[in-house]
Amino acid sequence: MTQSIASFARRSVRRSVRRSVRRCLPPVLLGAASCLSAGCQSFEFSGEELTWQTLHVVDVAQTLSAADDPCYVEDAYLTRQLIGSQPSQGEVLLWGAGMAVGHAWVTGLLEERGAPAWLRKTWSYATITGTGIAIASNHAEGVRVFGDNKPVNGCYAS
Repeated sequence: MTQSIASFARRSVRRSVRRSVRRCLPPVLLGAASCLSAGCQSFEFSGEELTWQTLHVVDVAQTLSAADDPCYVEDAYLTRQLIGSQPSQGEVLLWGAGMAVGHAWVTGLLEERGAPAWLRKTWSYATITGTGIAIASNHAEGVRVFGDNKPVNGCYAS
């Protein structure tokens, strides 16, 4: 009985998160379109922002690889709350694009508002470090971007 209640709760949370993502998609797309038409194409990224964006692309690629493998589940708490434990490729791509735009926006906002240098550097290095740790952790758990993921003991899904 307890397991069925827990299972029901997980399904309900997954459904509500997916509905939230679907509700958020039009504003995100509209925001990206207006950003591109308003001159963001000339937005210059700092070296730290380019580093984070590059690491984020690797993290998204790893998440896509894991999403295609039924033996792997999303382990990061916040990401799991946003896209679920076994997301579709579309959910992963939407999450990846949203995070990339959001990170660039926060970085730009910190620079535009004249935030102290220590705060900008802390933001940059903390997010670079966090994403780097996520990539290393994914690799250690067997997630491979190019090639097959390592087999998971006890998982016999084909």
